[in-house]
Amino acid sequence: MSIQNASERARLYNERRCPPRNQERVSSRAKGSRRNRAFKYLPGRHDAGNRSSNGSARKDEVKKKFLRGAQRYSELKKTKLLYEYTPIEDNQIRLLYLHPATSYESDIHVKLRTHMDDEVGPEQPQQAYEALSYHWGSGPADAPIYLADKPMSHNPAHDDALAPTKDAHDKFHTGVRLYVRSNLDKALRYLRDKSDTVVLWIDALCINQYDECAEKVAQISKMHHIYRKASNVCIWLGDGMGEKGRDRRDDFSAAMDFVQRLVVSVANLDAFFSPEFAKYWSDLWDLMRSSWFSRRWVIQELALAREATVHCGTRFVPWSDFADAIGLFHCHSDQVRALFQRAKDFRIQQNYNAFNEQEPLGAQILVDAITNNVRKCLSGNTFEPVFGLETLVCSLTSFQAADPRDSVFALLNIAREATMPNDANTVGPPRPNYSLNLLEVYTDFLEWVVFSTGSLDILCRKWAAPEKKRREPRKHAPALVTLPSWIQTIGESAWKFPGQGTQGHPNENSLVGRPGRARYNASRGQPPGVRFGIRWREHAEPLRSRMGSAPPDVGTDSRICLALVRDPFPAGRGTAAHRLHTRGIVIATINWVSGREPMGTIYKECLVKGGWIVDRGPPNKVPDRLWRTLVADRDEDGNNTPTWYHMAALHCMSLADSNGHLRTSDLLDQEIQYRQRLPQVSIKYLKRVQAVTWNRKFIQGAPSDPGCDYREPVFGLGPPLTQAGDRVCVIFGCSVPCILRPRNGYHEFIGEAYVYGSMDGEAINMLGSAELQEKTEEFLIV
Repeated sequence: MSIQNASERARLYNERRCPPRNQERVSSRAKGSRRNRAFKYLPGRHDAGNRSSNGSARKDEVKKKFLRGAQRYSELKKTKLLYEYTPIEDNQIRLLYLHPATSYESDIHVKLRTHMDDEVGPEQPQQAYEALSYHWGSGPADAPIYLADKPMSHNPAHDDALAPTKDAHDKFHTGVRLYVRSNLDKALRYLRDKSDTVVLWIDALCINQYDECAEKVAQISKMHHIYRKASNVCIWLGDGMGEKGRDRRDDFSAAMDFVQRLVVSVANLDAFFSPEFAKYWSDLWDLMRSSWFSRRWVIQELALAREATVHCGTRFVPWSDFADAIGLFHCHSDQVRALFQRAKDFRIQQNYNAFNEQEPLGAQILVDAITNNVRKCLSGNTFEPVFGLETLVCSLTSFQAADPRDSVFALLNIAREATMPNDANTVGPPRPNYSLNLLEVYTDFLEWVVFSTGSLDILCRKWAAPEKKRREPRKHAPALVTLPSWIQTIGESAWKFPGQGTQGHPNENSLVGRPGRARYNASRGQPPGVRFGIRWREHAEPLRSRMGSAPPDVGTDSRICLALVRDPFPAGRGTAAHRLHTRGIVIATINWVSGREPMGTIYKECLVKGGWIVDRGPPNKVPDRLWRTLVADRDEDGNNTPTWYHMAALHCMSLADSNGHLRTSDLLDQEIQYRQRLPQVSIKYLKRVQAVTWNRKFIQGAPSDPGCDYREPVFGLGPPLTQAGDRVCVIFGCSVPCILRPRNGYHEFIGEAYVYGSMDGEAINMLGSAELQEKTEEFLIV
C-alpha cells in the first residue's frame, strides 16, 4: 500500500469512529475533514529564536525569560488581565473550547466552560470532547492564550502597565489571558480547526493548578473518569522543531507515513530491511525518543482511553498502528541495527552507536506497560486493573513526572486497589494530597505497603523519584526535603538519557524480585518490627494485610526513645520523620570490597575470593559459592538454578583471558559480531551473570560470631556504594540480607545484598529461640 493510501486509511478510520453530531462538534475530524484540510502553511521559526551556541548565554536567556514572566505576572494582576479561575465542585469538570483560526500565527482564543460530570461524554446528548496527552516540557510559561469570553475594552493605562515587560505577545485589547509553555502552545495551534470549534480537556488549563488543596486533588482523583469519557485521546509528540532550531518536520512526517506502511505490509515485512529504508527506520527511532514516551502520566491516559491518535505536526496515525510499529521495531531490532551500521549517513550511524541491542527500548516499555497493566472489555468502555499500586510504582520507574509526588499519584487510578471495595478488612492506598511534602507522600506510601503486605522488601527497591533541585516559585509550593537513606531513589534513570524515552541498561537486576513474588526468605518468616518516624502504629486503627491478617505489633519493647538519641545526624535528616526503626540480626562485617562491575567483567581477584583456584590444570569443578553467587542462585525468572548452570559455568571459566579475568561482554559481543559459536547454555549463563553482577560489588566479610561453626568468610554481592566496615544484616520482614553502614548512634541503608549461604533463613535457623532474641538488635536507620 502506498503512503497516500495509508493516509486515506487513517482518514477513514477517524471518520468512521467520530460520526457527526447535532451539537457543537468535537472537531471537524467528525466530518473526516480537519486533517484532510490540514493547514497548508507551515509555522515560522519565531519560536526557535536566535539562540547562542554558548551554554552560559542560553542560561542567561532562560533566566531573563523567567524574570520577564514574573514581572509580567505582577503587571497583569494589577490590570486584571490575568485569568482567575472560578472554583468548581467535585462533581464538575471544565472543558476548553478552542476557537478556529485560518493561520498558524493567529492568536489562540479559547473558552473555559464548566459542566456537570453527567453532562459530558460520548453518549447523546452529552457534550463530547477529546483529551490531550502531551509533555509539559521545561522553560517558562510565556505563550499567551486569550479567553474569548472575557473581552477587555481598550484602556490606554494598560499600555503603560505592560510596557515594562517589552513582550510583544501582551496585547491588552485581546482580553484576559493565561500563559502556557511552548509545547502546549504548538499543540493548540496544530489541533485547532480552520472553521469549527474543537472541544478539549487539557490538565494544565482545565484544572486550576494553583488550588492544590481542593480542586487539583478532586480532579486528579477522577481522571480515570475523564479519560474514559473522552471520545479520543490526542497524543502530541511535537512539531519536529528541535530546541536548537533543527528542523525535523519533513523527517518526522515521513516517519508517520512509514508507520502506516509497516502495519499494512506485515506479510511483506522483509522488503523494509533493504538499505533504502534505513533512513525511515532511523527517523522512526528518533520519533520514538520523544520526551512524551518518558511521562508517567501517559500510562494512565492511554490505558483508560477509548481511542487514541498520535500527532506530530500536521500528521497523525491511530495509536494502535503506532504501537504495532514500535512492536515491529523491537521484534526486528537486530535487522534494524544492522541497517544503521551499514548506512553511510552520519546521523544514522549515530543512531547505530546509541542503539544497544542489550538495552530495552523505552517506547516498547511503554507499550508493554499499557498492554499488560490493564484489561479492557470488548467495547473498550470498562477496564480491569491487573497489578497493585506497589507493583506499578516499583516496575514503572523509567517514566518520569514533573512533580516527584506524582510517581505515586499518577498510578493510583489504574492500580488494582482502585477497584477494590472499601471494607473493614482492607485499607486503600494513600489518596492524592498535594499539601504534603515529598517525604510525607513517600512515607504514607511505604507505611501502607509494609503494613498491608507484612514485608519490608520495598526498602530494597529503587522506586522513588528524587526531590527537585529548586522549589517552585508559587504560593503553596511545598518546601523541599532531604530524603532518608531508607527511601531508595532512582539514582540514574533506567534509560540512558534521563527524562527521554530512549533506552538504557538497568543499574542491576533486583534481588527481591517483583512485589508479592519473593525469591528468597532470608528473615525466615520473622515479622517486621518497624516504625516510621514517630508514627505509633499500635495506637492507630490496625491495618490489615491483603490476606486479611493483622499486621505485626511493634510492641513497647521495640520503641526507641528519641529523646535519648543525641548523636549527630546527616544534614537535612535530623527530624524524627527521617528515622526508621527496625529489628534484625547482624551476619557479618565487611572487610573486603571489589570495584564495581559496570561492564560485565569479573576480575581474577573476585574469582579467587569465591574459591576459584588458578593454574591448577584443566578445571573440572567450579565452587558452588562462586558460580551460585555469580547468578544469585536463581535463573532469569527467579526460579532455582537449572542443573546445567554448573556445566555452563565450567565452560565459561575456561574462556577467561590471559590475566584470569572473565570478560562476559567481550564473549557475548564476539558471539554476536563475529559469529564465534558459543554453546547456547553458556550464552544464557553469561547473560544471567551480567544481569546479576552489573554495577554491583563483590564483598567478603568476617562472621559476627567468630565462635560459630560457620567459619568461612562471608562472600557475596553488594550495591555499588558498599565499602569496608559496612554491616551485613538480616532485617526482619525483608526477604534478602541488607547492607547497613554504622554511624554514631544510627545506620544508613545502603541496599540489598546476596550472601552465599544466608538467602533462605540459614542465619536465623542456626540460632535457638533464646539466642535469636539475644542477638536481635534495634536498628535506627536515617
